[in-house]
Amino acid sequence: MSDGNGLKVLVSAFAFSPVRGSEFAMGWDYVRALAEHHRVWVITRTNEREETEQFLRHHPDAMPHVTIHAVPWSRSSFAYPLHEIPYYFLFRQWQWRAYLLARRLDEQIGFDVIHQAIPSGFREPGFLWKIDKPFVWGPVGGLQYFPLRLLPAVPLRSWPFFVAKNLTTFWAMHASARPRAAAAKAAQILAGTSLAAENISVLWGKPARVLCEVSAPRLDSFTPPARRQAGDVFRIVWSGRFEPRKALNLVLRALHRLRDADFAWELTCLGTGPLRQTWETLARRLGIASRCRFLGQRPRQEAVAAMAGGHCFVQPSLYDATTSVVVEALAMGLPVVCLDHFGFRDVVDANSGIRIRPGSMDQIIEDFATALQTLAHDEDARYAMAMAARAASTRLTWPHKAAALAEIYGRIAAAGSHADANPETGNLLLGRL
Repeated sequence: MSDGNGLKVLVSAFAFSPVRGSEFAMGWDYVRALAEHHRVWVITRTNEREETEQFLRHHPDAMPHVTIHAVPWSRSSFAYPLHEIPYYFLFRQWQWRAYLLARRLDEQIGFDVIHQAIPSGFREPGFLWKIDKPFVWGPVGGLQYFPLRLLPAVPLRSWPFFVAKNLTTFWAMHASARPRAAAAKAAQILAGTSLAAENISVLWGKPARVLCEVSAPRLDSFTPPARRQAGDVFRIVWSGRFEPRKALNLVLRALHRLRDADFAWELTCLGTGPLRQTWETLARRLGIASRCRFLGQRPRQEAVAAMAGGHCFVQPSLYDATTSVVVEALAMGLPVVCLDHFGFRDVVDANSGIRIRPGSMDQIIEDFATALQTLAHDEDARYAMAMAARAASTRLTWPHKAAALAEIYGRIAAAGSHADANPETGNLLLGRL
């Protein structure tokens, strides 16, 4: 069992890096937060070893209670979307090697808790649940379908991919054996979204607690949100990868409806991807290109500055759990206009943004236009949302999550490996422990 230095925790974090974003940053922040309460051993892949070691040489106090073990990984060379087929086979092999390493480490160290953390997709739960120790799984995500009624919002060539994605998701949710086995063994399941928690309960008969997989930066990293002065251009920000599911085209079409509005607006787009030229062409065809800035992939500081200078953030994503950029926007005091589905409904409420019903494509476009017009016309209401967004982001910082996880770890470690420590459900990102 544990000693005065906290519990001995093994974390599987396939993506783990101090300098990369997305799931790599999630893995790093997760482990760093856990290390404030416990001693942590991490199993990750070898690809980021050099950059991690270099970072730790310059920041020796960044991970004082963490030991890192790396398992070799080589990526498939197939082009998107065909790369997903060999990827899952290779990923499963990596998870098996991680399990063998974890079993050897457990024989030497005797872990109190074992946690399968990153990545969050439910399809590949790894094999750490086979070890006879209290097992935590999550935040689990991916238990969702692409809304087929919105296929007209993506290019025709992408339709077969999203239909196939839904079919494979259905099979994995209902017929795949290992996710069900991992869920049965878990002393605690964490769900990335409330929708995932509902599906976990229905599919596997286990309660789950909601813990958003992405984290907001600490508030002291940013200046307070500024008020928009009379006559100022209304600055709208979008950030993400230019790919079909991100659906920037919906925002562009909404802004086309506001081209003759009684206020000046400007859209700033950050990021890159295969549809960048397509969406820039669409902006020109709609006659709004002069008010749309496509800045591409910018260094972190420049991207933060561009977002912080905005008055609202738009997130029309059709198929995401929750994106890092949304919680960053909240922390910067940007009201968020997003679709009312998946994880966005968990982190954006009526005080911090405007959620759009994901109905028909035309209805979504019209509602986005109306929401932007509402924010532009009422600065007092917009600023109140900005302040509420900042406050909401505090529930998404790692100190809050680390405290919640410390309570969970202590409870399941005390219960032992064979006890079901899942009597409670709830939404940890809303602070209900």
